[in-house]
Amino acid sequence: MNRSTIRRQALRLFAWLGVALLVVAALAVGFLGTPYQGTAESISAVEDDPDVTVDRTNGGYVLQPATTESEVGVVFYAGGRVDPNAYMASLAPLVREANVTVVVPRMGLNLAVVDYGLAATGFGTHAADSAMAAHPEIDEWYVGGHSLGGAMACRYTATNPAIEGLVLYASYCDVDISDRDLAVVSVTGGADSVLNRDAYERNLDNLPASTQLAELEGVNHTQFGSYTGQDIPSGTSYETAHSRLNRVVVPWLQAETSRR
Repeated sequence: MNRSTIRRQALRLFAWLGVALLVVAALAVGFLGTPYQGTAESISAVEDDPDVTVDRTNGGYVLQPATTESEVGVVFYAGGRVDPNAYMASLAPLVREANVTVVVPRMGLNLAVVDYGLAATGFGTHAADSAMAAHPEIDEWYVGGHSLGGAMACRYTATNPAIEGLVLYASYCDVDISDRDLAVVSVTGGADSVLNRDAYERNLDNLPASTQLAELEGVNHTQFGSYTGQDIPSGTSYETAHSRLNRVVVPWLQAETSRR
């Protein structure tokens, strides 16, 4: 086989590899670009709630008390490949009962790790930074998140001393914030088959000693939001799951914000 033939075959191989990589990249972008969605009923229930105002912004949502002014805000990072609309129903009680503003931003490729990574390398802005800049009326900020979103919220908190507290749903901190004067609540579901339990237990020491821990009976991974398809059905209704969740988080948030 002469050099000319070898060269042609090598070029043909590289061309096919290039096409294959483009196809894989297109499939990956398509997969990440089709996140789990909240149910139409859960979204409309919040939009029709007279005590909560809903604003859509850059693909995300801002939930605010309709009749009072809030001085406390929570930026909540969605889980991997989960649309921000999937958390409207589970987060609305924080607005209605704890009088906080909740911002659920949309992440690049629907992954909080993409948002965090781009910001960390100087190619973007942290979603929490943008949310806080858009609401200068808020005096006290918490960040939180579900699953992967919670892990990225913890990383953001680790480098931002202005944050007052952290809210973790079916998640854990993989960086050490145990020496920070932070209010932290970490809630898991007893029927969650997605959360890595070994990693969760292993990383508990990364949280402050004052962290409030809670496990919700009969609640799975998706029931921290209002979507399906990521976990085994738990047999518990989403309404009941959200009620159990907010019986923990609402009074915790009320107590912490009144103390500071």
